[in-house]
Amino acid sequence: MRIFKTFTVHFKRAASEVAQLDGNASLASVYVARSTWDRWMVGDIKGLPRPTTCRVLEHLFGEPAEQLFGLLEPEAPPAAAAASDEVTSPHLAAMESFRLADRQLGGGHVYRSVVHYLNTVVAPALFGAADSGGDSETTFGAAVVLTEMAAWMAHDAGRDDLASGHFDRARRLSQSLTDATAGANVMAGMSHLALQTDQVDTAADLARSGLARLAASPRMPTLSAHLHAMEARALGQLNSESEAQRALETARKALALARTAPTSRWVAPFDEAALASEAASVFLDLGALKAAAREAEHALALRDASRVRSRAFGHVTLARILLAQGQPDAACAVGVELLNASQSVTSLRLSHQLDALRADFGPYRGVPEVRELLSRMTATTQHRRLLLGSLALPEGPQ
Repeated sequence: MRIFKTFTVHFKRAASEVAQLDGNASLASVYVARSTWDRWMVGDIKGLPRPTTCRVLEHLFGEPAEQLFGLLEPEAPPAAAAASDEVTSPHLAAMESFRLADRQLGGGHVYRSVVHYLNTVVAPALFGAADSGGDSETTFGAAVVLTEMAAWMAHDAGRDDLASGHFDRARRLSQSLTDATAGANVMAGMSHLALQTDQVDTAADLARSGLARLAASPRMPTLSAHLHAMEARALGQLNSESEAQRALETARKALALARTAPTSRWVAPFDEAALASEAASVFLDLGALKAAAREAEHALALRDASRVRSRAFGHVTLARILLAQGQPDAACAVGVELLNASQSVTSLRLSHQLDALRADFGPYRGVPEVRELLSRMTATTQHRRLLLGSLALPEGPQ
């Protein structure tokens, strides 16, 4: 399995770094066996690995081992039973594991593993939950989230046809849940995909439909902020400046309430850094370059090094803004940092953005720093084409 080989490469590198950081040469020899990896991928997690393995994993992913393996209790569970579900459900642990791997490696590496888990573990459990009257809410909820994850990963790998199919299935599955937030969360993802495929009016409608669905549910400010941000993105592309700024301000107000509001396990993370990133794109579309630069820099300042792909997209946005401001030297510095940090991210979406950014640098080819950066970008493009070619997703529905 390619994802295991890729994980092993990154794990070995992290082990060597930890050995140097801790002054303990034995840490460089820590490894994860294939059988152990396979158990993790199907959610067979009964406790934490050895402390040395945990140390390397925490360095690699930037998260506590308890979080990586789904063993942390939520800060404010609505009931004792919910806390028990968080700890014991293998599907919830798998959700977190796949999400963290996707952030580090990109959807091209993780997609097949998620689809395999859905087909071989979750699908049989769905029938069992429906027939037995057991904890169908947790099983169907995990199916919704993992199917939505598969959609995002397919989109990240350049397969928007697969992504659309996964989003549609996730929305249908969400209708089996009493918690309406799952369906509204899927609509936020569908709105994002519509924006990426130039269906701007559809993106705005999906965001508003998600907000309407939330209206009858308990307060969920994180998801409300996400949906308002998607609406703002669509309005920005429609050049509706006042309405876009109003939607962004509503998103900010909603997100400010997130710390004191209950959470939902079915809602994708959306934080201040994510909102700043979306706001940067809105202001760039509106031509408000100073505001766009401020938001892009804020997003990067908030996003730690473990969020490799998010930071890469943030660097692309900031470089585009700086070029639009006529600052090729500053844009070059951002471009160098982008190339250094994103070599391991297998995202066709990122590759397309890098190609567009290379074209944006073209008018400044006379600047020596730009010529050097363009040469590096060309070499990077060739390397990424080979890497992504080996990870091409299968044709047809999944």
